[in-house]
Amino acid sequence: MSAKARLILLATVAAALALLWWWGGHDQKVAEQRTFRATLLRTDTAALQGFIIVPAPVEHAPALHFQRDSLGWAVTSDGSASHAFQRPMNELLAKLATIQPVGVAGTGKEIRERYRLVDSTATTMELPGSSGGTLRVGGSTSGPNTATAMMLEGDSNVYLVPGLFHEITGMSFIDWIPKPMVNGDPRNWDRVTFVFPGRHMYSLERSAGGWTVNGTPADSTKVEKYLWALSRYYGHGLMDPADTLNAELIYSMRVEDRSRRDPIILGIFNTPKGFIARSTLAPPWMVLPIDPKQELSRMFRPPEAFMAH
Repeated sequence: MSAKARLILLATVAAALALLWWWGGHDQKVAEQRTFRATLLRTDTAALQGFIIVPAPVEHAPALHFQRDSLGWAVTSDGSASHAFQRPMNELLAKLATIQPVGVAGTGKEIRERYRLVDSTATTMELPGSSGGTLRVGGSTSGPNTATAMMLEGDSNVYLVPGLFHEITGMSFIDWIPKPMVNGDPRNWDRVTFVFPGRHMYSLERSAGGWTVNGTPADSTKVEKYLWALSRYYGHGLMDPADTLNAELIYSMRVEDRSRRDPIILGIFNTPKGFIARSTLAPPWMVLPIDPKQELSRMFRPPEAFMAH
């Protein structure tokens, strides 16, 4: 065999080996991709009428029953009932529509324990009418690409689903109660009046040329950014109304909204047990704790904060 023929033969063999190596690797990747389902669960959220979230037994908390009604969604737990907070509900329904895992953490007891998916530590969701049925929600991974560990009834795999799913499924009944402060559509707000301790006060007022502070032109971009943040801010926690009988009003806010018959009024009170908030958007029994260091400065800003510089 000539040197030229030998080189051609060697090149042909090398190409064939390369092709086999690539195809073998390609087959392996396809096989790996097919070791777990592309969709873990699919739910027709428009047709969904109810579902149940059972907290992990270690939490010693009662189950949460959600039912769709004419006002949206209601939540009941251990004999108590409330309209469900719409914002997390919308997030939850969006997640439930299609749950697509990005990988499998493994199987077996050790993996389930690591990801808090054993019987005692897993949160369970019962979803009638979904493509899956009963879903277990466990812990999450760390790092920039956070994923939540999940299992589906009848499947031994621990799946990793993008995002922090358990931030919503881990909410308590009190967390699900909406706690309005000053909410609505700021595009309908014409005047916001602030009263500070010592009866110092000022008003933001909409005019043809933009927003003003006590009649002086303000930086409308700053005002609108603040109002949008304020309109989406809800309280947290609940206090016993009986603990506020000796409350002293120290801050107040009045919002005149064209879409409402009455203005929205928020009062911040000082009590022996701390600062509290009451809003006319909330029922009379709803008393919300306030962190004076974090929340007061977020809601009650001085007029200089809105002036044009």
